[in-house]
Amino acid sequence: KEDTLKVNTMIALSGSLVRTDAKEALIHANKAKELADKLAFERGQAYALKSIGMGYYFQGNYIETLLFWEQSLEIFQSINDKLGIANMLNNLGAVNFNEGDDEKAIQFYLESLKVSEEIGDKLRIATALVNIGAVYFNKKATHDRALEYYLKALPLSEELGDHDAIGTSAVNTGEIYLARGDDKSALIYFEKALDAYKKSE
Repeated sequence: KEDTLKVNTMIALSGSLVRTDAKEALIHANKAKELADKLAFERGQAYALKSIGMGYYFQGNYIETLLFWEQSLEIFQSINDKLGIANMLNNLGAVNFNEGDDEKAIQFYLESLKVSEEIGDKLRIATALVNIGAVYFNKKATHDRALEYYLKALPLSEELGDHDAIGTSAVNTGEIYLARGDDKSALIYFEKALDAYKKSE
């Protein structure tokens, strides 16, 4: 049936393929967008645009990624979908971070954190904290700020059982302690990171 369930199913299918076959994922995401447009299904349009952006993101095409994610964010904002807004702000931060624009990245990540805190979404809060930490980790001068965000992210990530986030927070915290000459603390965090990464996909 040409209904909203079909849109959501194609979006889910695209999401399951995007890391292994981004081109195939794009085909399903574009079909989802066409059907969402036909049905005037705004939330479906927003998620389909997000999925199209993901397809380009995993192919390293950041110009196209930004184009589709900005459109997705606009729709989420127009329907006041705070979870979608927080997610897209975070994704836009990731593109700018990968492009080396730390200033823009931090701006998006901080906005994502603010919206995530408003809705009390622990997963989005933890993700934003880890990503903000990563931007500050880039420069030795801002390692103190990075540590502050990683140490906030770590217990939240542990509570959620998010092994990737635990690993990232712990390994970078370890790196900061190592750079400070505090080998004992560094080792504790490196072991925590190793354990988390072993449990992650």
